[in-house]
Amino acid sequence: MPPHRSTGVLPIYRVVALSGVELSERIARRTITLREVRKVRDLDRRTWLRAVPIAAVAAAAIAIPADLVDNPIFGRPIAPKPIDYVILAVTASLIGLILAIRPDRSDETERQETTTALGGFVSFLAVGCPVCNQAVVALVGTSGALGWWAPVQPVVGLAAVVLLLYTLGLRLRTHRLTACPLPDPHQTGKSARSGTTDRPRPS
Repeated sequence: MPPHRSTGVLPIYRVVALSGVELSERIARRTITLREVRKVRDLDRRTWLRAVPIAAVAAAAIAIPADLVDNPIFGRPIAPKPIDYVILAVTASLIGLILAIRPDRSDETERQETTTALGGFVSFLAVGCPVCNQAVVALVGTSGALGWWAPVQPVVGLAAVVLLLYTLGLRLRTHRLTACPLPDPHQTGKSARSGTTDRPRPS
């Protein structure tokens, strides 16, 4: 029997298996992150108090350009739907909570804030007037905006909520790890080899 030659290309079944494993790992990581959201009830009172004005500013930043509240600057020919106000309330509250949690500054926290801003923009797209979105109108026309984009907007709003929930989970985990940092495994191993412990000496 001739020896098997490696062609440098993975067989298709191995590619599918690896893709399945990677997908499972990604789903597991996101599930763990979303579970962190349950720890929001452990936040202190000051964080909740900070979240209220931030959420109010976020709501105004979304609602005024989308004309969900009457204002002399913006208008919309299509009246808002009740679901628009639900999406606004949920996303603005999540934005307020995310930005009210203040772990130590790092690249990770900056990425979280960028994702939060993205979630706010997606929320604006979800609650805005369907025929006022010039990009959508340019692509599919006014009739397409009403017949295609308008029915999809609640789904876009749900996507904004999921994105912000995921970011909130990341923020809570970062805050928890910053407040209670894990011990350095190298330092722990060094202490174990030297026979030292962190227990106080008897007086």
